[in-house]
Amino acid sequence: MKKLSKKLSLLSVIALTMSGCAFSDDALFPSLTGSDSQEAAAANTNSAAIDSSIPNLGTTNFEPIEVTKGGNTGTFVGQKVVSFRNDLTHLQNEIRTHNSELQKVRTSVITNAQQYHKATGAMEAKLQVGTTPGNPQMYATLQSAQNNVQVMNTNTVALNQLSARVSSDATMASNLLDSIRSSYVISGAVDEDHRQLRILENETNQTLILINSLLSEVNGDAVRQQQYVSTASSYLVSLDGAIRQGHYGVGPAATPYYNYNYNTAAPVAPVAHTAMSAPSARPAPTPATVGAGKPLFVAKFNKKDVNYKPALQNAVDGAKSKKPNVMFDVVAVSPAGGNQLSATTARSKASQIFQEIVDMGVGADKVSISSRTNSNVSAPEVHVFVR
Repeated sequence: MKKLSKKLSLLSVIALTMSGCAFSDDALFPSLTGSDSQEAAAANTNSAAIDSSIPNLGTTNFEPIEVTKGGNTGTFVGQKVVSFRNDLTHLQNEIRTHNSELQKVRTSVITNAQQYHKATGAMEAKLQVGTTPGNPQMYATLQSAQNNVQVMNTNTVALNQLSARVSSDATMASNLLDSIRSSYVISGAVDEDHRQLRILENETNQTLILINSLLSEVNGDAVRQQQYVSTASSYLVSLDGAIRQGHYGVGPAATPYYNYNYNTAAPVAPVAHTAMSAPSARPAPTPATVGAGKPLFVAKFNKKDVNYKPALQNAVDGAKSKKPNVMFDVVAVSPAGGNQLSATTARSKASQIFQEIVDMGVGADKVSISSRTNSNVSAPEVHVFVR
């Protein structure tokens, strides 16, 4: 068959296990009354797209204040002041070391995330137009992306270890502050001892605030990085399946992923593959009939471990019982203005639900799949409509 020049938009399943669902029984055969504008299909690898998809890490550079110097008055309290000053100096040196480690980890995370997105972007672009099944060049690129993810995973471990050390420093700073404050009541001190104690109290308090701020950013970076690595790892699994086929698709043969531009009168044609059945076996829906009216089923991927499959099964069974020749439109919906990863999640979840509907006994020729953005959603969703 001819290989068309238009691109596919279907991304393979990404194992980001966050889902929710909603079911509308009165929406089995909605009136077809318009639709939101469709999301662009082609994946971009330009720097702006890459920058919008890298982990959103903190940016603070933590630099402690200098410890004020002072002399030993020779009193018992004066000797404790010298000890407190040494402890505070040690704590601040620890902060400088931890800050240096944090900045190095952040640089590594950003570098590897950029390289990961360049690699996956190159694979996506190739898979959209089709390539040979099991292309070794594609697998070499996949291995490069896997190496980037492995480094990012190592960075996550480093952030968790750094968090433990900073937390220990916070405890030491808190104890030091308590010791300084309790020294005011010790007898035998001179005025100079109390003057130096007040300075140390203020500087230790500032240091404790800085340590707590450092700890907060390290923990935030660790959580975001862990989520990012989990999503990236799962997406590479789906890319591996697509590389084995040589294109995006579901099952042994590729399924066209129709991308509609509602500013034009006609849909963008899907890429044709020789493994597919004749085009006439599956008439392409028109923009006016895809994703119109109230959806039969909505899956919201905004939280973890919510089982939507029973509701999806009920919705599909109900639609089939009312109209045996019913056709389903699976629409990936991502937030307008969201990042590339959010759009990827919506599309890959749509691919997963497409396969689940087929597994429920609906012919693949009776299920279409497309994508769009919507300003009214805040997380990736999949909407299922019927015709």
